[in-house]
Amino acid sequence: MTPTVRLVQFIALGSPLWLLGIAFPMGWLAGTLYMGFLIVVCVKDYRSVPDAASFEVRRQYGRFSLGAVNSIRIVLINHSKRVLHVVAKDELPTGLESVSRIEPIDVPPRFEYQTTYDVRAIRRGRYKFGGTVLRVGRPGALIERQLKVPGEEDIRVYPRFATSDEHRLLARINQQDEAVRRPRRTHGRGTDFESLSNYNSGDDLRNVDWKISAKRGVLISKNLQTEKGQQISVLIDGGRLMSEKIGTLSRFEYALNAAVMLSYVGQKRGDSVAVATFSDRVESFVPPVRGAAIMRRVLESLCTVEVRQVESDYWQVVGQVMSRLKRRSLVVMMTDVLDSAGSLGLMTNLMRAASRHLVLCVVLTEPRIAEIAESEAKTPRETYVKAAACHLRLQRQIALEKMRSRGILVLEAPPEQLTIQLIRRYLEIRKANLQ
Repeated sequence: MTPTVRLVQFIALGSPLWLLGIAFPMGWLAGTLYMGFLIVVCVKDYRSVPDAASFEVRRQYGRFSLGAVNSIRIVLINHSKRVLHVVAKDELPTGLESVSRIEPIDVPPRFEYQTTYDVRAIRRGRYKFGGTVLRVGRPGALIERQLKVPGEEDIRVYPRFATSDEHRLLARINQQDEAVRRPRRTHGRGTDFESLSNYNSGDDLRNVDWKISAKRGVLISKNLQTEKGQQISVLIDGGRLMSEKIGTLSRFEYALNAAVMLSYVGQKRGDSVAVATFSDRVESFVPPVRGAAIMRRVLESLCTVEVRQVESDYWQVVGQVMSRLKRRSLVVMMTDVLDSAGSLGLMTNLMRAASRHLVLCVVLTEPRIAEIAESEAKTPRETYVKAAACHLRLQRQIALEKMRSRGILVLEAPPEQLTIQLIRRYLEIRKANLQ
């Protein structure tokens, strides 16, 4: 049980009664009787509260995305025959933090009450809501009873979908849809499935669907059509270098957010999308998929992946992912580049991929390093720090220029502009038919 503010006030009001014991031999009885009366009232208040079985709590909420504030609607049902004053608090998982609280309420008997409170997602992953803790008493009671209503629920916190600036970009994209795009000249036979038909003499045996033929007892051919749309293959580096924080998020989180948005725009354009994350191994992989299933599969795939404190293995992992891509793709590699020597493995494998695919290497700039490099040094220490920042920036530029000279497209963007600039570059590539 929990004492209320009202009980504390009554105890404070009755404290002068104990002073009577100084003036009168039996004066202490007044204070004792007063405290006994408060105890009787508290016991009565405690017994008047029903148990947890008399309450039902339901939650209603949307999709949680990293950094976003979500409203959770609480439906509280009082099945008892009493008017009860209720203070409720949800047991939040570690991936959520409370932004506002549930206001205390007086719930009539056999009544369903609805209210909302806000939470912010602070970490991606799978989590579980606990129960709902209630402090319940009759209105004006001196004591309240604490109850826990079970209500465990599994939730997932996904990468952030879009900021306000990105929503405005999406609105412009939808208004000025790329309705007219020059058709690409295609060569050779198509590979996309269109329909089934009976096999005719002279048809290519490679198009026979042997499983369907076995079921029907006759030879059935697959009719193929030329591929529609393009293919985007997003590779996200989840190694040590991507764990560096820029502001409140790591490079890895910025990359995930941009990948989700790019997948959404690709879905709107009718392109197929493949997404992989890797470190010294392939952490997650969504094979090329087209249509409404893109966002669901991408979000589920990226929900629980975490950056690992290991060196990324570009030699093995890039080759593994490339072997799974059967069509020419726009390969978007989201990683970090320090210098030419450190990025040798990355550059070599991107060059190999560029022989078959169009490759775009995306790296985040560090605003703080740029600020130091362009600042005016006033002390010897500031001079050394500025020299180090200039050296880091120069080495990165040399490495990126080497990539450009070898036919690899490069995009450098500050964290807050990464998603917008990446989508713009994708649309430029698509419109120009570079792929």
